[in-house]
Amino acid sequence: MPWDNIIIAYKNIKERKTRVFLTLLGIGIGIMAIVSLMGIGEGMQQAISGELSSLSDTIIIFTGQINAGVGGGGFVPSDNRFTDRDLEDVRRIQGLRDVSPVYFGIASVTFNGETQPVTMLGMDPISMKDIFGIEVMGLEAGSFMDEGELFKCVVGNSVAYDTYDADMRVGGKIRINDKNFVVNGIYKRQGAGLAVPTDDNIHLTDYDFKKITGQQEISGIIVRVYDVSEVNAIADEIELAINENHGSDDFADVTTMASILDSIEQILGIIQMVLIAIAGIALVVASIGIMNTMLTSVMERTHEIGIMKAIGAKNLDIMSIFMMEGLLISLIGGIAGVILGIIGARAFSLASAGWLGGESLSPVITLQAVLLAIGVALFVGIISSLYPARKASKMSPIEAVRYE
Repeated sequence: MPWDNIIIAYKNIKERKTRVFLTLLGIGIGIMAIVSLMGIGEGMQQAISGELSSLSDTIIIFTGQINAGVGGGGFVPSDNRFTDRDLEDVRRIQGLRDVSPVYFGIASVTFNGETQPVTMLGMDPISMKDIFGIEVMGLEAGSFMDEGELFKCVVGNSVAYDTYDADMRVGGKIRINDKNFVVNGIYKRQGAGLAVPTDDNIHLTDYDFKKITGQQEISGIIVRVYDVSEVNAIADEIELAINENHGSDDFADVTTMASILDSIEQILGIIQMVLIAIAGIALVVASIGIMNTMLTSVMERTHEIGIMKAIGAKNLDIMSIFMMEGLLISLIGGIAGVILGIIGARAFSLASAGWLGGESLSPVITLQAVLLAIGVALFVGIISSLYPARKASKMSPIEAVRYE
């Protein structure tokens, strides 16, 4: 009997192709939106996690405040500075692979006859390459400085292309506080969201920074540990040591890259859920379409229902026929939506290459996402078909047979 119900439901769908197609379109669009958004979100999350996970052993120490998050991330500096004693106390802590002091300051930068104040960052060139050379932040053009190289710099994307009337180029010359420098590299456009921004900065070696600014005070410290599992314990030890030196409970702001990564992943997850919820509106509309299609089908087949009940069909048999019809519509719409969602996500990936300067965002379509999409489609079909199917099963056979 179940197989007979499937055959009857399939024949009924074939007889109403145009109406069913429009219903399938509604389901397909909703499922397509869910699959493509989940794929894009998963791809984005894996791309960021994959790159930043290489910095999970990194601890960032500033006297300002670090805000992690899309749209609001970045470093908010303060007027406090670390001392040589702070640096030595940090270096004495067990388990540290590398300790790099960081220097921040403002300098006058002249390019193409135009002078602007720009934030400078001074750092050991090897550590600079390790911290800022990952794919997420990396260089759009050029290279980082090698140890011992002088009067070279890496320029932030906004400084290179937005701050001045003309665009900077690798190999070009700029003047920083009356000293000539060669542009050795230009950062990718980073935007907000990471702890130490690059867009509005020019990065120098620590030697050049001190030479042109005269500043010796340490603005921050970046630490790498040997054992990632100990990063939080070491971060707490560093914070306690520095705060004790300055007689304050909140002098140092110590943040691990792992915690920043967690914050970014949480925000991406929330954004993804909001987008999927918006896509769910299309499924609500589709469910109304299924219900309308099924109710119309019940009215058109009232006489047929009466004949089936008159020759012995039970209420459950009538109900299962209409439920099966709704499930078939939803299943076909769900499968079509998954295929369209995969195509849509790939199309977005190709389009994103133009927005991201030639680098495409690869969507990740997981089996869980596909199964969830099909499950949602079937659930919508069941809920939407329940009332029309019940209405059909409750019809009086005598009245149904007389219906014209």
